[in-house]
Amino acid sequence: MKKYLIFGLALFVGCSLVIAEEAISSNFVNALKTCSTSYSESGSFTTEGMNVTSTKKILGWENDRCVYQETVNFSGMNTCLTCKLAKSQIDELVSVMQAYEVVQKYSNEDIDTSKLSAVQDNPVVKVWNKFLQDSSTCTMKQVQ
Repeated sequence: MKKYLIFGLALFVGCSLVIAEEAISSNFVNALKTCSTSYSESGSFTTEGMNVTSTKKILGWENDRCVYQETVNFSGMNTCLTCKLAKSQIDELVSVMQAYEVVQKYSNEDIDTSKLSAVQDNPVVKVWNKFLQDSSTCTMKQVQ
């Protein structure tokens, strides 16, 4: 059961990251690339009939890792995701997000967040999920 909850949360986080990517792509990518503590953003979207709200921020460098934190609320659950990303991981994330931004610019397609299955093949979601599933990089905890 816990595995399904984590998978579901990872997809929700992935959705919110994709939405953030679409809405303020250059700001987020540049902030992540430099681990800028001036980045903070909140937003919401609906998927599978549920309202999801998210607050994202970059906390800065800690022991050669950039700390990214996101609080996600859906179905009455508040979950805090904290990722401590090495420079190589940041480079991989930024590379995928920049490539995706270029594709989106020319495809004129909107991102479909109506169902989790619609975003699971998104390259940005895939690269984030890779790190979300690595407990040495990202951790999740319930918050009150």
